[in-house]
Amino acid sequence: MSESNDIPNRVDRLENDVIDIKVAVSALISTTEVHQRNFETINRNIEIQQRNIETQQRNIEAMLQLMTQSLERMEVMESEIRGLQTENRRILDILQQRNTDGDA
Repeated sequence: MSESNDIPNRVDRLENDVIDIKVAVSALISTTEVHQRNFETINRNIEIQQRNIETQQRNIEAMLQLMTQSLERMEVMESEIRGLQTENRRILDILQQRNTDGDA
């Protein structure tokens, strides 16, 4: 008879256990949803960072190209300056020879 008297208590405990399990499952589902949102946010942030890195790489490549072009122009200018210096020396030499020939 004691077992039959204990059945309502056992049912109550089982019902309480089921409630506890439902609460635990609900908490796990909520935690999983939060984690999923966090992963999605992290993925979006990674994609944004990748786009930023790609933009920076393009900018660096453009800057390098501009620097290369500038160096090439500077080399041309340097060559032209040397040519002008040589021409100026020749003109100076011619003028000095005229002054020397005219003094004699």
